[in-house]
Amino acid sequence: MDITNKVAVVTGAAQGIGRVLALGLAAEGARVAVLARDRKRAQAVVDEIGTLPDAPPALALEADVRDEAAVREAAAEVDRAWGRVDALINNAGWMPPRQPILEAEASLFEEVLGSNLIGSVLTTKHFAPLMIRGGGGRIIYLSSAVSVQTAPGGAAYGGSKAAVNVLANVVHQELADDGIRTTALAPGLTVTPGMEKIVTEEHLARVAAQYPGRRIGQPEDLVPLTVFLCSEAAEHISGSLIFVRPPGR
Repeated sequence: MDITNKVAVVTGAAQGIGRVLALGLAAEGARVAVLARDRKRAQAVVDEIGTLPDAPPALALEADVRDEAAVREAAAEVDRAWGRVDALINNAGWMPPRQPILEAEASLFEEVLGSNLIGSVLTTKHFAPLMIRGGGGRIIYLSSAVSVQTAPGGAAYGGSKAAVNVLANVVHQELADDGIRTTALAPGLTVTPGMEKIVTEEHLARVAAQYPGRRIGQPEDLVPLTVFLCSEAAEHISGSLIFVRPPGR
């Protein structure tokens, strides 16, 4: 499970799950490219990584993952800095407020799909060639438990994450022979700034009562599994959807 000096790109890494994964991978010895829409916020995470004992230097990248030109330039910047990519963590996305289908606004669906699906398509398109050139790599797509078991009002978010599951499997089918391994990682409810803006305390308590230890998931819970998936130990896992929550909840 050694990921020392592997190059990992983490999108949406200025806060929440992305930030914690960037820090966790760096702590295990990976060279991390921190990608966010604002370079200053990405640099703040890079500075945090710089305080970790023995962590390699990190790189701050600026790109809105929905902007193909910006994503292309971010990939080129990683290529110039390190000449390779070993792992891409497609974390960037948006969890919108729930919206009943009879009140659905097309603009909300367009924004969610842009952030959660199109962004992952574009980062895959422009970072995967760097992996292929280096002999292969790992792409992890942050999905969600609601991609298969959503709730009223969750059509936009659940639908976008279901599409991410399909994307992960299609990329596996298309690029496995090039050494690319893919996983859709589906956590349950996890404490992030975005989640805290839209979820009530009552809902948190109800879900926590069903989870291990009677607590909501934390971003740190995803770090060990992500490290494993980025390592050679996960060579034979691809095209898979992996849940990080109790079944049937």
